[in-house]
Amino acid sequence: MTITPKPRAHLIERAIEALGGTEAVERIAAMPVGIADAPAQAAPATLVDLNLVPGFAPPGAPASAPGPTATVATLDIPEPTVIEPGADTSLKVSAAIMKSAGLVAAAAGTFRSRLSEEVNIVHHQLLRTVRKTPTADGRCGRIILVTSSRPNEGKTFTSLNLGASIAAGGRSPVVLVDADGKRGSLSSLLGLNEAPGLRSLASDPKIRGANLLVPTAQDFLFVLPFGTQRPSEPEIPPGEMLAAAILRMALSLPEHIIVVDSPPCLSTSDPSSLAQIAGQVLLVVQAERTQQSEVESALDLVDSCPTLQLMLNRTKLTTSNTFGAYGAYDVYGAYGSRPRT
Repeated sequence: MTITPKPRAHLIERAIEALGGTEAVERIAAMPVGIADAPAQAAPATLVDLNLVPGFAPPGAPASAPGPTATVATLDIPEPTVIEPGADTSLKVSAAIMKSAGLVAAAAGTFRSRLSEEVNIVHHQLLRTVRKTPTADGRCGRIILVTSSRPNEGKTFTSLNLGASIAAGGRSPVVLVDADGKRGSLSSLLGLNEAPGLRSLASDPKIRGANLLVPTAQDFLFVLPFGTQRPSEPEIPPGEMLAAAILRMALSLPEHIIVVDSPPCLSTSDPSSLAQIAGQVLLVVQAERTQQSEVESALDLVDSCPTLQLMLNRTKLTTSNTFGAYGAYDVYGAYGSRPRT
């Protein structure tokens, strides 16, 4: 007897199943705003490791056993300030510039905020995956690729704050790579448009990536700008050249975590090339804006990476189950300077 195999659900459908099914998603969407005595807040977004979704297996890899999903709070992104080309920089990114670019991650020993706590939850989830992912066969487990389906979903804000949060933990130095290079990219926001960077590294394999890193006011955090174009370099380096350059740098810096801010998946082919060297991909999805079909297409473009994770951004609910609902963070920050009562 011939049995017709059951069609395999799409990635996004299995992600919805992992979140509790379409009924749970519809209940969330139908929740009213402005319930008495419950101030409106940013609701927890969900970081879904698609390897934990039942039935999902990347090409050429066995399916992973079902497991729990990890939830993180929404990152409500402020408007960053773009520093125009030609800005005077000392090739060290100051704390003021990082703040103007949208930095909210708290440095070690400083007061914590709701946003910094949310960023910490995401960074711990990503580091758990780094520890489980080996470096082999042209892939580095320490490379975290941050992307989105379309522009303005929050990937650059996420990259900056994840890099700073991991560096603040003090366990691993971090290299924040601008693989986008457009206006509003990391290089623009941090005033590094005129600094050499990834373009040169991609065009000349003899260049050492460590020589192009720009230090920041955050200890253990470095930036690799996209870089200016030299006469002998292509205007837009192919994605394969960028991927090879980032992989060479990662292998030459075995203690560093590499956070790559790439272009949106539906804008260029670069994320598809970069996914082949990454240990994990974090796809930032803006709630109530990005269409399901766009998320599906983006996931298909980066599915060469064995670990795909989704972060739903800017969901709005009325709930007390989120960071900041319990009380002020300065109470905890003050415990180090006065005795508890």
